Amino acid sequence: MTSFPPSADSAIPSAAVSRRALSISAILSLVRWAAVGIGLAVVIALPWLWQSLVWVEWLGIAAALLIACHLRGWRGELATLLTAALGLGIAFHWAPKVLAYSMQTSDEIGLVFAIPIVFWDAARLSLPFWCVSRLIRDPRNAWLPAGLTAVVAEAVFGGVFPWKLGYSQIGWPVTIQAADIFGPEWTTFILFAHAGAILSLALAALGRHRGFTSIGLAAIVLVVANLAYGTWAIQHHAAAMRKADTISVALVQVDPSYDTAVADLQRLTKQACDARRTPFDIVCWPECAGGTYEDCLKAFSEPDLVYKHSREPNRGLRPLEDPVCPLLFGGKIYCGYPEKPRQIYQSAILIDGEERMVGRYDKRHLMPFGEYVPFGDQFPQLRHYFPMQDEFDVGSEANVLSCGRARLGVMLCYEDMVPGAAVTLVRNSANLLVSLINGAAFTEPLTLAQHRLLAQLRAVENRRCLLRCAATGETCLITPLGTIAARLPIHTKDVLTAEVPLLETRTISSRIGPAFPIACGLALAAMAYVFSRSKSP
Repeated sequence: MTSFPPSADSAIPSAAVSRRALSISAILSLVRWAAVGIGLAVVIALPWLWQSLVWVEWLGIAAALLIACHLRGWRGELATLLTAALGLGIAFHWAPKVLAYSMQTSDEIGLVFAIPIVFWDAARLSLPFWCVSRLIRDPRNAWLPAGLTAVVAEAVFGGVFPWKLGYSQIGWPVTIQAADIFGPEWTTFILFAHAGAILSLALAALGRHRGFTSIGLAAIVLVVANLAYGTWAIQHHAAAMRKADTISVALVQVDPSYDTAVADLQRLTKQACDARRTPFDIVCWPECAGGTYEDCLKAFSEPDLVYKHSREPNRGLRPLEDPVCPLLFGGKIYCGYPEKPRQIYQSAILIDGEERMVGRYDKRHLMPFGEYVPFGDQFPQLRHYFPMQDEFDVGSEANVLSCGRARLGVMLCYEDMVPGAAVTLVRNSANLLVSLINGAAFTEPLTLAQHRLLAQLRAVENRRCLLRCAATGETCLITPLGTIAARLPIHTKDVLTAEVPLLETRTISSRIGPAFPIACGLALAAMAYVFSRSKSP
């Protein structure tokens, strides 16, 4: 039978059908990858929403590493960035509202300012997976370069809120105890090791790869060793707490933004003190609970002097008349004329039973967009979007405040999220960490919980109790194990009382500083060098 080639007219429909099939295939592929990206974003965000879901983060990172080994080119890197941004957007969905509160504007404007912040953090989160996509083909080996990159990125590239990916592990304290040796970045590194162990075991069980690589085995050994150390550390430091000297404390939770706040603080403090046979060793009030005082004021016992050397709001405020025990509270200290001071600080002020100011600490790490505007000097127009009554100056000294047997390392609000703030205080002999917090801008319970989560590891890194006295929450006692021994419900007016152990030993982490991130950076550079040599002709 004679066959004839198809005519040009009949070829046109075939070409159209082929193009249509390719378009449908491309759309289906896009939908499939979008679903994968959304699923990964949700999985990575879940432990930040429900902090007991530690294991979910392991699975999410393991899946992301597996996918990263097959990513190619800028399209894969863009997809990784978008997935990371979506995950952060879910985990920290409250950020636009907080920025809007600071700017005194609408949530929509807050969202506009939140987007670049989220994408900056998303780029930092994406770096480990970009590194894997360029260097690694065997997913069993992916965790090591990814973990090294993540540690270096978290140490070098700061964020507005200084979170680390490994903080999602705090819900299971046994996994984070080695932070007292290697510092907070260890939590991120061991998170990637968990993901690497899961990948190696899963791929071996499925028969996808024969045996284990040395890097895959290292992940399994590291996870086991970390859990063993965590178990020992919890038992060891729990025994040390039982033997330690203790002091009695009262943490008063009242929102200072209300007109009746000072009266409520005074009333609750008096009630708590009257209920005891012996005075507390110290009572704490939140940040911004006091007034604004001139730096020459040395005591609060003479009303005329307090009025003369203070300014509005709360001019002339005596925090607590005739206190029966020392009081630590947050106020402001200014230098120069009250109307236009040369300097003004957010401060923690310690007064004794005679209302004398016996200690003062000035905040060293200011809250971005709340107490200063990042890049405000370079772009003055940014200041118009963030109206503040005062732009605060930065304190210069890690002053430790002596209060009987306790040597208080005080942090103010944002500072308890900054590892270096606590470390420098412990180096200066602090045997108890105290954080005074306002947080009135954080109205959602999740925001307050995440602030506490970002602060919780300070207790483990330094093996000190951490007292958090917050205006709206979370007021709590965090043990040197990173666990919460007691807390108050959020958005309540109440007093938390506790007997708090004082520990004196210094951790390796507080002694060696950023040695672990530096070591990770050197190891990553060596790995990149070996890879480049192996690829060269």
